[in-house]
Amino acid sequence: MESVGDYAENPFEALAFDIPMTSLVRTIEIDLREMLGETDLPPAIGPKDNFVV
Repeated sequence: MESVGDYAENPFEALAFDIPMTSLVRTIEIDLREMLGETDLPPAIGPKDNFVV
């Protein structure tokens, strides 16, 4: 249990099972730009080696 707690203590270290911040931020950026009516949107970030980054 202690090792699980140590691992989950910081979900922003960019490890395999952490929160995919890059993908999350890009999705927010795309959504906001769509709401502003922009059409030149950046591509969404998909999985790489079966993990979302």
